[in-house]
Amino acid sequence: MAHVFDLAVNKYEAICNQPVVAKKKNKLTHVQFNPIHPIIIVGDDHGHITCLKLSPNLRKMPKEKKGQEVQKGPAVEIAKLDKLLNLVREVKTKT
Repeated sequence: MAHVFDLAVNKYEAICNQPVVAKKKNKLTHVQFNPIHPIIIVGDDHGHITCLKLSPNLRKMPKEKKGQEVQKGPAVEIAKLDKLLNLVREVKTKT
Protein backbone atom coordinates (compact mmCIF):
# COMPACT_ATOMS: atom_id res chain seq x y z
CA MET A 1 0.00 0.00 0.00
CA ALA A 2 1.39 3.40 -0.98
CA HIS A 3 0.33 6.32 1.22
CA VAL A 4 0.61 9.91 -0.08
CA PHE A 5 1.02 12.69 2.47
CA ASP A 6 0.98 16.46 2.08
CA LEU A 7 3.39 17.41 4.84
CA ALA A 8 2.48 21.10 4.59
CA VAL A 9 -1.16 20.28 5.45
CA ASN A 10 -1.11 17.32 7.84
CA LYS A 11 1.84 15.04 8.47
CA TYR A 12 -0.27 12.44 10.31
CA GLU A 13 -3.07 11.83 7.79
CA ALA A 14 -2.59 10.51 4.25
CA ILE A 15 -4.41 12.36 1.48
CA CYS A 16 -4.73 9.12 -0.51
CA ASN A 17 -3.89 5.42 -0.30
CA GLN A 18 -3.12 3.20 -3.29
CA PRO A 19 -2.81 -0.59 -3.13
CA VAL A 20 0.36 -1.55 -5.01
CA VAL A 21 1.04 -5.25 -4.46
CA ALA A 22 -1.56 -7.92 -5.17
CA LYS A 23 -0.51 -10.40 -2.48
CA LYS A 24 0.06 -9.89 1.21
CA LYS A 25 3.36 -11.80 0.92
CA ASN A 26 5.00 -9.22 -1.36
CA LYS A 27 6.91 -6.37 0.27
CA LEU A 28 7.70 -3.02 -1.32
CA THR A 29 11.45 -2.52 -1.40
CA HIS A 30 12.12 0.50 -3.66
CA VAL A 31 10.49 3.81 -4.49
CA GLN A 32 11.63 6.32 -7.11
CA PHE A 33 10.21 9.81 -7.68
CA ASN A 34 10.13 11.57 -11.05
CA PRO A 35 11.53 15.12 -10.62
CA ILE A 36 9.51 16.52 -13.55
CA HIS A 37 6.20 14.65 -13.67
CA PRO A 38 3.92 13.61 -10.76
CA ILE A 39 4.84 9.94 -11.11
CA ILE A 40 6.13 7.41 -8.57
CA ILE A 41 7.60 4.01 -9.46
CA VAL A 42 7.62 1.32 -6.76
CA GLY A 43 9.24 -2.11 -6.84
CA ASP A 44 8.62 -5.17 -4.72
CA ASP A 45 10.78 -8.05 -3.54
CA HIS A 46 9.72 -10.26 -6.49
CA GLY A 47 10.99 -7.79 -9.09
CA HIS A 48 7.61 -6.40 -10.12
CA ILE A 49 7.43 -2.68 -10.88
CA THR A 50 4.32 -0.49 -10.60
CA CYS A 51 4.02 3.05 -11.93
CA LEU A 52 1.65 5.38 -10.06
CA LYS A 53 0.52 8.77 -11.33
CA LEU A 54 -0.67 11.32 -8.79
CA SER A 55 -4.30 12.31 -9.32
CA PRO A 56 -4.89 15.80 -10.78
CA ASN A 57 -7.09 16.60 -7.78
CA LEU A 58 -4.14 16.05 -5.45
CA ARG A 59 -1.85 18.27 -7.52
CA LYS A 60 -3.99 21.40 -7.18
CA MET A 61 -2.53 24.23 -5.17
CA PRO A 62 -4.62 25.46 -2.22
CA LYS A 63 -6.82 28.47 -2.95
CA GLU A 64 -5.66 31.87 -1.80
CA LYS A 65 -7.58 33.38 1.10
CA LYS A 66 -9.06 36.84 0.75
CA GLY A 67 -6.74 39.61 1.88
CA GLN A 68 -3.82 37.24 2.27
CA GLU A 69 -0.87 37.18 -0.09
CA VAL A 70 0.42 33.69 -0.81
CA GLN A 71 4.15 33.44 -1.42
CA LYS A 72 5.27 31.16 -4.24
CA GLY A 73 8.53 29.87 -5.57
CA PRO A 74 11.32 27.47 -4.72
CA ALA A 75 12.54 29.52 -1.75
CA VAL A 76 9.17 29.16 -0.01
CA GLU A 77 9.08 25.40 -0.64
CA ILE A 78 12.64 25.02 0.67
CA ALA A 79 11.71 26.94 3.82
CA LYS A 80 8.70 24.63 4.39
CA LEU A 81 10.85 21.54 3.96
CA ASP A 82 13.53 22.89 6.32
CA LYS A 83 10.84 23.54 8.94
CA LEU A 84 9.60 19.94 8.70
CA LEU A 85 13.12 18.51 8.80
CA ASN A 86 13.90 20.57 11.91
CA LEU A 87 10.84 19.08 13.63
CA VAL A 88 12.11 15.57 12.86
CA ARG A 89 15.63 16.40 14.02
CA GLU A 90 14.32 17.82 17.32
CA VAL A 91 12.43 14.60 18.06
CA LYS A 92 15.55 12.49 17.44
CA THR A 93 17.72 14.64 19.74
CA LYS A 94 15.16 14.51 22.58
CA THR A 95 15.09 10.71 22.68
